[in-house]
Amino acid sequence: MSYVLAPVSAILLVSAATVDADCYDKRAPGIDWSGCKKTNKMLDDSDFSDSNMVKTDMTRSSATASSFRNADLTKAVGYRANFDRVDLTNTILTKSEFSRASFKNAKIKNVDWSKAELGRIDFSGAKLDNVSFIYTNLSRAEFANAELSGVDFKGAYTYLTHFEGVDLRQVKNLSQMQLDLACGDSETRLLPTFWMPDSWPCSE
Repeated sequence: MSYVLAPVSAILLVSAATVDADCYDKRAPGIDWSGCKKTNKMLDDSDFSDSNMVKTDMTRSSATASSFRNADLTKAVGYRANFDRVDLTNTILTKSEFSRASFKNAKIKNVDWSKAELGRIDFSGAKLDNVSFIYTNLSRAEFANAELSGVDFKGAYTYLTHFEGVDLRQVKNLSQMQLDLACGDSETRLLPTFWMPDSWPCSE
């Protein structure tokens, strides 16, 4: 048995070292940081295009003005992180967790952000085009001055989601029930088939 276990153990050690080494690679397009812990890091002005960041933990990190074009952030975590002015084009963010993170003035286009946890996320001033929030938790999310086109809200949880002054006429699968749960005001633009809930505007 010793002759069998020895080479297997060696292979496992080499594999573990390889995985650990990837987490220390310098920031660059196409990087593989999958499963890596990058918490409390300064990642501003970086190019993560075409990168594998599946399950990467970026809790409380800052990646402002960075590019995540064509990157895979499935199940990534970015609690209280700062992603202001990032480029999320053709990015995969399925089942990710970015509660209380900031994406102010971000470019978010052709993004799968379904089944994610985005409670209290800030999309103020962001441009969202063809984004899927299917079955995503958007409770208390902020969309002030954001531009929404082709955004899919099917099954999204919109408790106290802030749509004050937002044009919602170009979104998809948004229901009256979701609007009743959300916050808006007389400046919120709705399709003729919807009506402004009596609860709007929400109290402080």
